[in-house]
Amino acid sequence: RELDTKRELYLTRMARAREVEDIISQGRKKLQDKLVQYYKFIQENEIKRARATRKAATEERIRKEREEQVGELTEKLNNLKKRNEELRQQYEVYSRYQQYLEEVLQRNDGEEYQGPRDIIQRWNTLQENTKVLQRRKTQLEEELLRNKNALNLKRQKKNNESVELQNQLNELQATYESLQKNIKIKQDELERCINQRSSTSRTVSHVRMACKNLYDRCISWTAPYSGRGKFESREADVLFQLHVIGDCLRDFQDVIEAHQQRQMQLAAIRATKDED
Repeated sequence: RELDTKRELYLTRMARAREVEDIISQGRKKLQDKLVQYYKFIQENEIKRARATRKAATEERIRKEREEQVGELTEKLNNLKKRNEELRQQYEVYSRYQQYLEEVLQRNDGEEYQGPRDIIQRWNTLQENTKVLQRRKTQLEEELLRNKNALNLKRQKKNNESVELQNQLNELQATYESLQKNIKIKQDELERCINQRSSTSRTVSHVRMACKNLYDRCISWTAPYSGRGKFESREADVLFQLHVIGDCLRDFQDVIEAHQQRQMQLAAIRATKDED
């Protein structure tokens, strides 16, 4: 009997458990159905949102394309207006040219021009001649520039030569002055020796040595310029040595005077060229 009671109790509990499971199963099924419906609702909203986004993007793209087209068409219109204005101005210029050509033809008494084409051809010929003359002018200007440069080079060369000659003259002048000083000194020594009337061989030897030194210096200075001093037969003669020294001084004086005359001639030539 107790076992039957337990069995009934167990069966009752199992029946309740099945009922609870059925309730839970039904609730789960309802919940799944709601979840499916909610997921479908979300998908539909996502599809609608994607469609709206694509539509907005398409509309934005179309709007931008239309704005770009409007900008391009506006730019083309402005270019056409500008081109139209340029053509209008060019037409006005050509109209003035045409009017001028017609007036020239009306005043053409000698029938030199039969039509506008003849005038245009004549104008083209004058243009070609002008170009030829312009090229010739350019060539002449270049040739003139080359001649001026050559003249400047020659003047520079002449100036350099003048400077070089002046330097040589200064050197000769310094040498001449040095010789004059030395001769004056030696002459003073010689005069003192003569005034003292010293008959000593030492004084005579000094005089001869002084003359010999001046003679040797004159020979060494004048040897590149003349043949004087090449004969040694009378080298020991004091009077001959003094004669050679005097000739040397005269040679230096002649060189200086000739150079001064040459400088005056060069100055006169340069003045004449500058005036030309």
